Order: sequence, then C-alpha cells, then structure tokens
Amino acid sequence: MAKEMLLIFAHPDDESFALGGTIAKYAEQGIRITLVVATKGEAGKAAGICKPEELGLVREQELRRAADVLGISEVIFLGYKDKEVPLSPPLEIVEKLVRVIRKIRPQVVITFGADGASGHRDHRAIHYFTKAAIRLAKELIEPEWGTPYILPRLCYVQSGWRLSEDVLQEIDYIISIEQWAEKKKKAIIEHRTQLFSQQKFEAMDERIKQNYYSREYFQCDFELSVFPGRGEDILADLERVDS
Repeated sequence: MAKEMLLIFAHPDDESFALGGTIAKYAEQGIRITLVVATKGEAGKAAGICKPEELGLVREQELRRAADVLGISEVIFLGYKDKEVPLSPPLEIVEKLVRVIRKIRPQVVITFGADGASGHRDHRAIHYFTKAAIRLAKELIEPEWGTPYILPRLCYVQSGWRLSEDVLQEIDYIISIEQWAEKKKKAIIEHRTQLFSQQKFEAMDERIKQNYYSREYFQCDFELSVFPGRGEDILADLERVDS
C-alpha cells in the first residue's frame, strides 16, 4: 500500500509557493498526496483576470491545475472564507480535519508553523486547528468520525529566506528539490491571479531565488510526532501507527 502524505493549508497557492518541489519529489516516488485547503482565497487580488465575485472559483481552478502539475492525488476544500479562518467554529473545523486524518491515515502531515510562515492570520490559525485535530484524532472518542489514528510525524514548512543562519542550523529536514524545480515553477505559474506575489519574488536577490528552487525546509514537531526525526527524507523510517 502506498504511503500517504497529508498537506493542510489555508489558501490555494500555499502548496506551490511553500513546498512545491517537495510535493513533486514525493509524488514522483509514488507517495499519495492529499491537500486540504481551508479557503478558496476569494478575498485576494484578481490581477485583472476575473471579477472579484468570481475569484474563489478561479482560484479553485488554478489550484486544481497546479495540483495536476505537482502530482497531488486529491484536493479537499473545507469551505471557509478567506481571511476569516480564525473566526471559524473551532469544533467544526477540527472535526473536519479529524475525519480527514482518520480516513487517510497519513505517515506525515505538513502544515504551517505557529508563525504561519508569512504571519498571515489564516496561516497561523490553520496551524493551531491542525494540531488540535491531530491530538483528537488519536483519542477513543467520536467513533462516527472514523477509527482513531496516531500520527507518525508532523512537520511545519519553513520559509528558508526568512530564517537566520543560526535558525537554519536547527532545521530538522532540508529537502533537495533541484530536480523538481521546473515543476515547482510551473505550478506557481498556474496561480495566475497571484501575479503580484510572483513579481515580488522575481524582484528578490538572485541568491534567494537560487536557494528557493534548490531546497525546502521543514521543522518536526517532536511533541506530536510518534517518530520525530531529522535528515534529508521527511518520510524516512515511517510505518503506519494505529491505536
């Protein structure tokens, strides 16, 4: 049976910008990857591509095309409003995530860290909702939500160019993505409404851009991971763990 990776993020494009190379790498290795997205990013900018009221649908379509590029097997939208994830009913969103975790039973869950990478309130909120769901998913309660499941490994994607050298020395997983850089670029381009973000990135220092398309960084949550670890393979030494 193929190993499972579950990604939990806030908006369409988070997956491509934050860890597109890692996704493409593991998908090519036969890992089944599911992406959960809290919103459709309907409060963002349309870059002249569509009317504001059409943005959610357009961004959903962009994400599905990017997912095809990267090799994501399934995309699940939770249905919350962009920029309002912290205001979502806590038990409702946690229940949805518990159901997904118990159904998919992934070896690894990847989401944002507590700082949300960019500090976005939706990013930070999805971090805490994900942690709550992982804790609840293993408990012998709410059997109608699925069979309890203990997660082997939880990791947080980190923005390498935002980190100091001292912090980088403490990063648990550094994934080489040079071989999959073109897929990452193609996936990012599929998010056409995010033109301004793409232009902002292109204006950055060449050293930053080279690193961005060479490595992706992840911190392991040692408290919530049954099998925490470090190295160059985020799925190393993992087997399914059922309660």
